[in-house]
Amino acid sequence: MEHRILLTFDLEEFDLPLEYGCSISEEYQKVITTIGLQKLTSLLSKNNIHATFFTTSQYASTNKEIVKNLSIDHEIASHSKSHSAFKETDLSESKSELEIITGKQVYGFRMPRFRDIDKTKIKAAGYDYDSSINPTFIPGRYNNFFEKRKLFVDAGSNLIEIPVSVSPVIRFPLFWLSFKNIPLHIYLRMCKQTIRKDSYLNLYFHPWEFAELDSFDIPKYIKNLSGNFLAERFEKLISGLKETGDFSTISSFLGITGSP
Repeated sequence: MEHRILLTFDLEEFDLPLEYGCSISEEYQKVITTIGLQKLTSLLSKNNIHATFFTTSQYASTNKEIVKNLSIDHEIASHSKSHSAFKETDLSESKSELEIITGKQVYGFRMPRFRDIDKTKIKAAGYDYDSSINPTFIPGRYNNFFEKRKLFVDAGSNLIEIPVSVSPVIRFPLFWLSFKNIPLHIYLRMCKQTIRKDSYLNLYFHPWEFAELDSFDIPKYIKNLSGNFLAERFEKLISGLKETGDFSTISSFLGITGSP
């Protein structure tokens, strides 16, 4: 079986400062995201990589041309309507709004902040797959250590579930904070170990990470690598992963649609 590397990005409003009591307008949240997105897409284009962007329809509705152009080379999936609030109708409404903007079908969903959600509701809204499980323990966020670690079909909803990747056995999370805060050679080694075991790797990051974040009063472990420093580190990650498999969108990996 051909190994696949799934780079996924939560394309959302940069509302993270609000969690730490820092005021930031909705307009400026989107500006920061767009600055980071431009740097990120340049990197992906340079390396001929197709990725999956879980996009809030709130961001997309005020950046229609950006998201439509993004959909030419990348998969657009739903990240609900807003990153800060949720109601059940957001499932179908965000899907419809993104499809109108891009002119393409939206197959996948990821719940903001990986909050629990009824999988039957996701399936009923018309999605083929979900990537809302981080099967590990994140203190203060969630304890999914005993969730299934690999791709499976949810029996209750018949929805394809593709959890984000964690290392085998100890389930060390391979998410964005790990990438930023542990030595790159150790992170890369765990990624390679995981793809050898699972035949695929599902990583997630945020476009706003690629903007300069030093001016924001947020924890150092979040902003200590951002902007150009993060871009350089990310390109080294891409280079290190290239030898392990081919980059792919989630829908293409699942055989739902062709490339990208």
